Amino acid sequence: MIALDDIREALRRHRPRVTPFGDGRDRAAVALVLAGEDDDLSLCFIRRAEAPGDRWSGHMALPGGRVDPVDEDAVAAAIRETREEVGLPLERRHLVGALSELPVRHAPASGMVLSGLVYYLGRERLPLTPNYEVAEAFWIPLRHVWDPGNATCLEWDSNGRPAVYPAICFRGQVIWGLTFRVLTLFSDVLDLPLPHLEDP
Repeated sequence: MIALDDIREALRRHRPRVTPFGDGRDRAAVALVLAGEDDDLSLCFIRRAEAPGDRWSGHMALPGGRVDPVDEDAVAAAIRETREEVGLPLERRHLVGALSELPVRHAPASGMVLSGLVYYLGRERLPLTPNYEVAEAFWIPLRHVWDPGNATCLEWDSNGRPAVYPAICFRGQVIWGLTFRVLTLFSDVLDLPLPHLEDP
């Protein structure tokens, strides 16, 4: 499976596409928090709490959220949001590298961009303590994410038309949409494509 040293080296070589911080855009950041032994890594995921008016209500996601004025940068925002949402004691020293920014569809007219930051917390998978924004939190093994047997698809109404999106199954939930796009960026950096259904 994917070794930590390989992830570190891939991110060291990677040159992410980013826009200057402080350019007036709305910004958000998510943390791809890795933990576990070198050959048995897991990623932290959350299932968002059900909330009226929240476009991503109940969805599987990575811990994170909007970059606030108090945040020095996207790294600080991802650390703060992860601490708030699942109680993990992330620090800057845990940062392994950054992915390219993603435009967030359905964002305000100014155009929100999302930063994906990869962290390694350590060998121990610390307990996850969800706050009110999070229904559940999980450590999902990387081998589960890349297992072809967990590849699926989701049909979703997109602007009045049905559309089919690639997804990953986990305990009756699906990881898809923006979170799947972030994982795809991560897989591109690692040169290890995520499995897709051949004929959704």
